[in-house]
Amino acid sequence: MTTSFARAIARRAAALLLVVAALGACGGDSNEPEERAGFKALTSEDGALEMQVPNSWEVAELNPVASVQAGDTGAEAYGMVVTDPRGALKDYSLERFAATQMQELVSDLGLASVGGPETVQVDGKDALQYQLKGLLDGVEAAYLYTFVETPDRFLKVVTWSLASRFEENRETLERVSTGVRELKPLPEPTPEPAVSDPAVVPTQQEPGVFDRDPDA
Repeated sequence: MTTSFARAIARRAAALLLVVAALGACGGDSNEPEERAGFKALTSEDGALEMQVPNSWEVAELNPVASVQAGDTGAEAYGMVVTDPRGALKDYSLERFAATQMQELVSDLGLASVGGPETVQVDGKDALQYQLKGLLDGVEAAYLYTFVETPDRFLKVVTWSLASRFEENRETLERVSTGVRELKPLPEPTPEPAVSDPAVVPTQQEPGVFDRDPDA
């Protein structure tokens, strides 16, 4: 179930992720001399983004549009970063962008539980983080969905786990969610990004399974 769980989420995400260009993901060593204990740095193929993940995590092809993606199938813990160039979104604040995306998620996908946002720090910037819960093919899954704003991009960092193992993975998922860094700006203007939200969040197949209380 481990591999099928991760890939099922990735397939669902592929139907929602309509960004302009996919940046392949690959493993890489950070140029920074300091990495958090027990963590390693993975960089995007174009060298623009870095994500800190546990040493036990391996690069995984979870979604074709993710810039960086990895996971640990044994722990059922995964993470990835998806980018949207500012383009037509240049007038959006982080708050407006996050609210718009989350509204689409709730209305279109029927999430079972949504909590947040909470303000967290990502690469010295204020970021907004939501906790999501839902069902995928009858499997309960829990996610941390973090929005980060840079001069050129909106970053969406998604980490997730089986809901039954979320608490044991929470600290790791939180550290991965906030361990993202932009290494260089976009090289040139890009076309307008898609407006669809690229969250890997399943639809609610059994209403009432989860409490909609945000604090739940």
